[in-house]
Amino acid sequence: MTTNSVLRHMNAVRCLRVLRRDVSLSRADIARELNVTRATVGNSIKQLLAEKLVIDLNESAEASGAGRPGALVSLNPTGAYFIGLDISSAEINAVLVDFSMRVVAKRIVSIADRYQDPCQVVELLARLPQELIEVSKVRSSRVRGVCISVPGIVREGKIISAPWLNWRDVDVVTAMGEAMQPFQKIHICNDAVALASAVATDTGEGDLSDALLLLLAQGIGSAHLRQGRVIEGAHGLGGEVGHMVMGARPQMAATHTFEILAGYQKFLPFIDHGAPIPEGLARLALLGSSPEFDKALDEWASALATGFLNLIHILDPKTIVLGGPLAVLYPRVASRVEALVAENLVHGFAVPPISVAKFGGDGAAIGAAALLRESLFDLPELPAI
Repeated sequence: MTTNSVLRHMNAVRCLRVLRRDVSLSRADIARELNVTRATVGNSIKQLLAEKLVIDLNESAEASGAGRPGALVSLNPTGAYFIGLDISSAEINAVLVDFSMRVVAKRIVSIADRYQDPCQVVELLARLPQELIEVSKVRSSRVRGVCISVPGIVREGKIISAPWLNWRDVDVVTAMGEAMQPFQKIHICNDAVALASAVATDTGEGDLSDALLLLLAQGIGSAHLRQGRVIEGAHGLGGEVGHMVMGARPQMAATHTFEILAGYQKFLPFIDHGAPIPEGLARLALLGSSPEFDKALDEWASALATGFLNLIHILDPKTIVLGGPLAVLYPRVASRVEALVAENLVHGFAVPPISVAKFGGDGAAIGAAALLRESLFDLPELPAI
């Protein structure tokens, strides 16, 4: 790519970044905001219109003779689509989202008897994108790629370790690429990082100046965001809070980690056999009291409060956002958890606001798709001179 073509692409992306706020603007508005000429913006919008990434809201008015007042443009919701696939040891949650992040198709596939076999799981993963496209009737040419979210450590397109799946050193991207030739982009990410992407896309970076995202599922993952960016640690492994040992001896790592004590295992007996776990947990949130269920909630509240205490003392986040399928139960225990945290924090600390992301059990899958969407707003690097 030549320097001139890179500059043209950069100008188009800058226009796209202005429109990502889900607003409609005229070319003159965009030119003023970017401090460039109207001709530059006009050429960029022409390029984005050709790529179907923006839509001219005044075309219908022109066709009816109503004139072109301001020539407003906005992102085209149907101009690009993204697929997110989230893997757990129970099921694969698959979503197809449009450019406005609306879920247009969804599937949940059980893998409870096959999850330890990566080859069988990849076979299922490879079929889901086409199934989503067929049910939604979306043009496959507008699907920009597939991103797979996993509960484990991911590096350079490989799953290094996913304890809940019993996977180590699995090259899912290569296997998926061989099984899915039509898709140009296949990515893989940690599920908590995916959730953070969904929250950042929905909220806006201004509201994530220092936020701890916790994904509550079979395990517990996290992403610590500062100014909208995930703090990954020296080796890209930061955020594995589920492995935090909740005891005084190292040997307790086998039985007393944060995710063992606060994951969704204790609630599985209350879910109907065969029901998808996210849907089963959502129904539990509406369940009335019973001695057994109340005991499980009390134990969960105590484990959550202990984990939150450790994380607040270590990270001092401005806010905590909960996501994942188990987060739907948090309102049932919120007052208990926050009271326990407040009673036991070191003087000088305060309980940060704790909220539940709106995505429910689909958060990681939607976030995986959001990571692909985000790539359309990335500015290219200028070639070295």
